[in-house]
Amino acid sequence: MSRKLSYDTWLFAAALLIVVIGLVMIYSASAIITTQKVGLDNPYYFITRQCIWLLGGSALMLILMHVDLSRLRDRRVIYAAMGVLGIALVVVLFQTPVNGTHRWIVFPSFRLQPSEFAKPVIVLFLASFLARRESRINEVTSTLLPLGFTIAVFAGLILIEPDFGTAATLVLVTAGMVFAAGIAWNRVAIFSLMVIPAAAMVAFSAAYRRDRLFTFLNPEADPLGKGFQAMQSLIALGTGGLHGLGIGNGRQKLFFLPEPHTDFIFSIIGEELGFIGAFGLIALFAFLVWRGYRVARFSQERFDYYAALGFTLMIAVQALINISVALCLLPTKGLPLPLVSYGGSSLTTSLIAVGMLLNLSQQSG
Repeated sequence: MSRKLSYDTWLFAAALLIVVIGLVMIYSASAIITTQKVGLDNPYYFITRQCIWLLGGSALMLILMHVDLSRLRDRRVIYAAMGVLGIALVVVLFQTPVNGTHRWIVFPSFRLQPSEFAKPVIVLFLASFLARRESRINEVTSTLLPLGFTIAVFAGLILIEPDFGTAATLVLVTAGMVFAAGIAWNRVAIFSLMVIPAAAMVAFSAAYRRDRLFTFLNPEADPLGKGFQAMQSLIALGTGGLHGLGIGNGRQKLFFLPEPHTDFIFSIIGEELGFIGAFGLIALFAFLVWRGYRVARFSQERFDYYAALGFTLMIAVQALINISVALCLLPTKGLPLPLVSYGGSSLTTSLIAVGMLLNLSQQSG
């Protein structure tokens, strides 16, 4: 098959615009609270580090845009990446906890979050696996059990950290890709009957998860305690009105809303850019997802189809969860907004997804 000469420029433009919005809002949300967060009187601390990660992630994106897809289809490459990832997910459990969790491998000048890199690696594994087993997708022993066991191992390691949000994202992306492969409805019903009780058990197995669930049901019951994050997020979004207070003029980031530059950056966007700005960002994500789906739809190879679908779902699911948490439509989760929130690992893996989609767009008809 001949290779197209150009990538999807609309997809690239949408991703670039989202990144630019993210940089502006990270600076706005973090400039004043830097002293509290890191003990440094430097308003450019977070934005500088984000720009450094952006340079590295962009270089990786450019490489993935031009790499020969036959290399990424090679099962030896995929299994090697899964092996390295599995080791990293085990090593991270023995690292010094940060905020009570074992999510980061700490290096002298930076830290990596292996669970973030699990998403693109698992997408590649699923694309390879489903492309080969598509005709046997409903066979339990040869397809569903090996697939389920693999995902359970990686999701389980992420849950131990603990990181319920990333594990849930991994499972949801997997479910979307398997559904697209044509799994029978009776298998979907059986899967739901197994996963829903298991998810409920995990949710109620830890006190902080139970608290988040009950707080989600009634955040007004403890507005200064367990419901503080949810209430402050709603206050930020409500204060913004239609046009917002203006960039830099938000008040909830002033030590009211926890993590305004990471998990709740959408709330700050709603406060400072208003409904118009928040809706515009959602529209950009929707456009990016549509272009990703278009790449999948016109793919010539089954691996390319599943890879494009998986990377699109990876961005869509995480964005949907983050925005839903900010709107109090889901219990609070420590899940960043792709391409927008502060965080090197999250930004890098999101750019990996964009780079892969741009590469795949050159192969689609």
